[in-house]
Amino acid sequence: MPFLDNLFIIASMDDTESGFTARLLCNPSHPVHQAHFPGNPITPGACLVQTACDVLQKKLGRPLSLKASKSIKFLNQLVPTEGREVSLNYSHLERTETECKTQVVIADESTVFSKMSLTFSYESL
Repeated sequence: MPFLDNLFIIASMDDTESGFTARLLCNPSHPVHQAHFPGNPITPGACLVQTACDVLQKKLGRPLSLKASKSIKFLNQLVPTEGREVSLNYSHLERTETECKTQVVIADESTVFSKMSLTFSYESL
């Protein structure tokens, strides 16, 4: 999990009726934020997708590979600030023997940053 423990820290994970919600704390001092962009950092979209994968891997307890993305929308920039908490809301979580499909919304209390519809395949343990 390359970004999970450094770019974001998991504050909590709670089950919901159709999936789960993970609350993460931003790490504004992470090197990604210092490089993208110096003096005006934002979290890169690719890092948000990878974080969605990393959190799901942690929840399911097994390695995943992104197989397909039906839709990925970046709606607002996620500016990392000290103490900023964001939620990853996983819904429509469907699991088969070979893959896992889910919809993920990344947001804070007032802003939606990204909406994703993702399919992951299970990697060998």
